[in-house]
Amino acid sequence: MAAYQKYTAAIEPMLEGMNLGTDTWKVALASTINLADTTFTPGTTDLISGNGYTAGGNACTVTSSAQSGGTYKLVLASPAPWTAAGAGFNFRYAILWNATTNQPVGAWDYGSLQTVNVGETVTVILDGVNGVFQAT
Repeated sequence: MAAYQKYTAAIEPMLEGMNLGTDTWKVALASTINLADTTFTPGTTDLISGNGYTAGGNACTVTSSAQSGGTYKLVLASPAPWTAAGAGFNFRYAILWNATTNQPVGAWDYGSLQTVNVGETVTVILDGVNGVFQAT
């Protein structure tokens, strides 16, 4: 299972300016990340387009965005999978980013570079119960 890491620079914008329930969310794949990044740039922050991957990643629909008992939870549907073509591709991280504000928010670390060969599929499954994050 991939380990979740937060982009520390995203905390303030999430609390002060993002509309988490209506903004556009995406998951992108990358071979390296910098958790201090404040901006996501498709094709630079993540993999470039090609071999079955599109720079910027795939959209995630907001399933629920609500607070209960003082805890806010954002639940997103899993993005569409990627199927490798051509020479395939490599990645280590799946980055959750707010496409409305271009802010990376979190990433899942797969521990090492993952090689995706032609015809193989990468599916990032998001937690439909606990959400992608909670704030109390």
